Amino acid sequence: MESTIEAGTLETRRDAYENPNDWLNALVQKRLAQAAKDEETLPVEMAWVAKRDHAVYQKRFKPLVIAFIAAGIFGVAQSPSVLALLVAFVAMYFYIDFYGGVLHVVLDHPGFVAVPGLDVPCVEFQWHHTYAYDIATRSILDVWGDLNPLLLIKSVCLFAVFGFEPTAMMVAGVGYFWGYANQFAHRLAHTAPRKRPAFGRWLEERGILISPERHQAHHQNYDESFPVLAGHAAPLIQAMLRVVPNRWAWLVLFVVLTAVDLIALTALLHTIV
Repeated sequence: MESTIEAGTLETRRDAYENPNDWLNALVQKRLAQAAKDEETLPVEMAWVAKRDHAVYQKRFKPLVIAFIAAGIFGVAQSPSVLALLVAFVAMYFYIDFYGGVLHVVLDHPGFVAVPGLDVPCVEFQWHHTYAYDIATRSILDVWGDLNPLLLIKSVCLFAVFGFEPTAMMVAGVGYFWGYANQFAHRLAHTAPRKRPAFGRWLEERGILISPERHQAHHQNYDESFPVLAGHAAPLIQAMLRVVPNRWAWLVLFVVLTAVDLIALTALLHTIV
């Protein structure tokens, strides 16, 4: 393992850093330096970072996040009917809980750290196992910005098929909303009780968003409770893992869902509403 930093020379006080990403990266470097000193055998995501000196916590392109939010609001305003919006809103709530669980299964798998293209997101995601509070520490725009590549891919696929027609715009807007809600729910589950807003606690208590207690089950062994929006899809994800444990099958499922989910919902709404 490569490391040229002495563990004791790193400043790791939170108030010494203006940006929380920089503070978290300092914690990463201290962890790796201590491991080098102790000649510790690191898990794959840590060894990957130690070898490449990769900054785990990144400042995302926030203007794109703002653009997605604005496009989402505009898209919802194009709803062809209240019924169509209601169906899309409810359907996407349950679907994103499932989709987020599938994404979680893929990004949590250590085997994908060695796969080009998956290595960086997997490494960054798996460091959350070491610093579970990272998602509650970073700016919400950085947390939402983690979705920038996914939302771009989904948007291109959707609008390439349907163009910018009203139903497609609405589906995109609802999808953006629940994607960001998924990140918010995960963040909230790791936020200290005194810092959680009252409306967030209200949603958790009613099972609309996942509770910290329910999500904590995942952080025991990282092999269950993968959904982070509400957790309703957890039994389904767990059953699927028992039947099909192969990681490549889960990757294929994730890729297919990413490409066609918004397209499928738009086509369905054209048919039934």
